[in-house]
Amino acid sequence: MPIDFSLTEEQKQLQALARRFAREVILPVAREYDEKEEVPWPVIEKLHEVGLLNAIIPEEYGGMGLKMLDEVIVGEELAYAAWASTPSPWQAT
Repeated sequence: MPIDFSLTEEQKQLQALARRFAREVILPVAREYDEKEEVPWPVIEKLHEVGLLNAIIPEEYGGMGLKMLDEVIVGEELAYAAWASTPSPWQAT
């Protein structure tokens, strides 16, 4: 029996949100933070605001309560625009 690796509709929406965030928020400032070797606190705050920083935290603690695969989907999309010298702060959560 074949295994279906297709994303759910919710996962596709989460992927689109993360991809849009990467392109519109991270990518425009990535080089600046990379050159300064600074932690991009404004970006991290925006990640939290849209729920991408706390995706797998249970809802009762302020997160989205999503699964680990959902976090991997988000991390993959955000890594597209990540800066080189600064660690990926969203993956430290």
